[in-house]
Amino acid sequence: MTLGCILTQLGDETLVEQALAGLDDIVLLTRLRAAADAAQEPLSDFAAGLVGHFLQHADAAAWLSLVTAAARASDPAAAALNCMLSAALPVDRHAHEPGAS
Repeated sequence: MTLGCILTQLGDETLVEQALAGLDDIVLLTRLRAAADAAQEPLSDFAAGLVGHFLQHADAAAWLSLVTAAARASDPAAAALNCMLSAALPVDRHAHEPGAS
């Protein structure tokens, strides 16, 4: 699937689940689910928002990282999606504090 197809169908919960599962990044998927749950949004809406944020606010370094990851990957669309979601996903500042689980 191309990145364009993924982006145009981000409102489809099933497609988002399949695309995210295809990333083979369980840590990212877990972080996405937790963030979507915390925001009380469906995963597809949350992911679409993150992608939109990346598209509007990414700097040149973030775009270079995305293009490099996509160029080196066997599935460039999945690599680009992973890069956008990872870059736009807020960092959980409490995850590394003492006593945090």
